[in-house]
Amino acid sequence: MRLPAWPLLLLAGCGGPARPPHEGLGEEARTLLQGGRPTEATAEPPRFEPGEPVESVVSPGGRFRIHFSRSGTNAVALADADGNGVPDAVDTVARTYDAVADFYAGLGYRSPPEDSGAPGEAGGDGRFDVYLVDFAGRADGAFRREDCLSVELGCRGYMLQENDFAGYGYASYEQAVTTLASHEFFHAVQAAYGTALGRVAEEGTAVWASERFAPELDDLEHFVPTYLSRAERSLVVEPDGPAQSFSYGAALFFQFLGERLGDGVIRAMWEESVRAPSSHWAELLETVLRRDAGTDFDTAFSEFATWNLATGERAREGSGYARGAGYSGLAPAARELPVDEPSVRVAAASARYFDVPGGTPDVSVSFEPREGTDSAAVHLLVAAVTEREVLRIVRADGPGVLSARVSAEDAKRVVVAVVNGRHSGDGRYGRLRISSESPSEEPARGCQTAPGAIPGALLLAAAWWALPRRRTH
Repeated sequence: MRLPAWPLLLLAGCGGPARPPHEGLGEEARTLLQGGRPTEATAEPPRFEPGEPVESVVSPGGRFRIHFSRSGTNAVALADADGNGVPDAVDTVARTYDAVADFYAGLGYRSPPEDSGAPGEAGGDGRFDVYLVDFAGRADGAFRREDCLSVELGCRGYMLQENDFAGYGYASYEQAVTTLASHEFFHAVQAAYGTALGRVAEEGTAVWASERFAPELDDLEHFVPTYLSRAERSLVVEPDGPAQSFSYGAALFFQFLGERLGDGVIRAMWEESVRAPSSHWAELLETVLRRDAGTDFDTAFSEFATWNLATGERAREGSGYARGAGYSGLAPAARELPVDEPSVRVAAASARYFDVPGGTPDVSVSFEPREGTDSAAVHLLVAAVTEREVLRIVRADGPGVLSARVSAEDAKRVVVAVVNGRHSGDGRYGRLRISSESPSEEPARGCQTAPGAIPGALLLAAAWWALPRRRTH
């Protein structure tokens, strides 16, 4: 099938042919559509056609029932190499969902409740149902939340998945199934907690979960540019319209948390949502970080902004992300020296990155917060870089005027980041000045690191950075 255009969402040139986010724009992907399941004639598309022969098989592990058709628009590929009477495509789906469910259970997550007693035909039994239907290029899968039992027992639902992935930008059918099963089933896991944390937390952790299940997938790498090219957007404000793809790119923040503090931090956020179901996900994370990691959202976010300096061609083994070389890299706003911008706004949980020429003995930067504003969670990062390396980073922290100077004679460029680590509230405004002259303002009253490579800058920023880094893979 020919795929329709997806303006502002398709990421050409990022690890293969372009493909859309897994759920369609404007689609309530985790809400039951009126009309029932796709085997019912009154269901909304995508669904099986009335009278279409629909078969089903149980997965080897016994937890899933896979529904499929051998003919018509929703037909799966019919090859059956092992001669067991079930198309190999369906066998692949069944095995993959078994593996995904076992993996997430092994990480300590809840399993989705059985759907026996659910409204409608409920797939015929209590097993989790997966329906292979034709999305016609609009998306490639969706978890449908059906009903909620209680906060303790969670919500149940079923899965819709593209039947053949013809025309999609995956390297193989197996890659597509692994990507979709690991992503969409994590939405079912999220529903098992009976809460809704919004698209940033839900899509971000689902992309993270796919990466955690199968690091060889390119799904995280595919969506990272939607964050790194828009790092000035707030992580704690839900995007809408074409910017919804930003929610998928937000997986980079959860990837950082998993690598830096371990997988348990993300699981604990979902567990905390049961105790405080009306809280914003960032507030839940703040509680978890203070209780379990001896840190806070501000400290974590400012280090996240630092790690993002060393992505793409500037990634270096042993520093920052384990697989950062496969990420797209930042897209800072280019400026010429000197810079004097009187009103730079930095939203909560965001970073503004600027880029100026290097090659001078020093580059000096100051950020003067607007008078009367609380600037305690504002940070200034000044990095001397080449095209392939971060040479050194100088950091200054609020409150007060932030000033930093970096040696830049051996640098091709200097990247400046103004970071707001607050997880709520309005943005912070200030005057940004960058020059090859020393700033006239008083030095920052916060923590300012000496020049050095990324590890040194991070270790000096806060005591928790001295903890050994944990990898997710």
